[in-house]
Amino acid sequence: MSNFLKRFLTSLVLVPILFFGIFKGEYIFLLFVTLVIIVSFNELSKIIINKDSGQLLLGYIVTLSIPIASYIDIELFINISLFLIILYFVRIIYKKISVSNFWSSYIFISLYTAFGLSFAIIIRNEENGLILVCIPIIISSVNDIMAYLIGKNFGQNLAFPNVSPNKTFEGTFAGIISSIISSYLLFSYLDINIGLFKMIFVGLIISLMGIFGDFFESLIKRKSGIKDTGNLLPGHGGMTDRVDSLIFILPIFYLIILSINVV
Repeated sequence: MSNFLKRFLTSLVLVPILFFGIFKGEYIFLLFVTLVIIVSFNELSKIIINKDSGQLLLGYIVTLSIPIASYIDIELFINISLFLIILYFVRIIYKKISVSNFWSSYIFISLYTAFGLSFAIIIRNEENGLILVCIPIIISSVNDIMAYLIGKNFGQNLAFPNVSPNKTFEGTFAGIISSIISSYLLFSYLDINIGLFKMIFVGLIISLMGIFGDFFESLIKRKSGIKDTGNLLPGHGGMTDRVDSLIFILPIFYLIILSINVV
């Protein structure tokens, strides 16, 4: 079975579950996002160099607290996240964490998996959250599909050969263009009048953040010596491999919709 067919069949299962969770919102969506975060944390915890069962348990608790806090109160969510960021850098300063192995820390993988994805909960809880949370997810998915198809069939020039050897300039460019077009079509269809320039800007930023998210996860995998974070999702790899783009897209999208007064 081809990798594309595996991706397609996996998506047939995941997409209805995802949109059911988005549609129901409230505790159902919180549970869905939290489950995705915990699975991603579990995948990355396996590549920690110096494993510690006590720190692992604490890591699960901290990771759980972030999406729950984002649902309860955004200020609480920010305070917990800031505390963890400060704690992470303090541990680096005191050489408890190696800069060269920055990813090999339970604090880091808690933040990496939980902070960005929790913005899906924050966006969904806004007044127009049902519509707004779908926008970055759809644009990001179109970007991934077009980048994969064009890169696989027409890609000749590697974009990031030292970090992500499967990414081509052709596929990357196709993903960017498709994201911009998708953004324009979505905002137009949903009758959200933010102006042509802002529609293009949103599509471009989502695409660029998606590329960065994919690049960042590829860097972690390359440094830790693994190909995929897991094999939970046939054709995709692990859960983290599927949501790596959204980790960076969702916080930036939230800031954008705040700045243009969509929420």
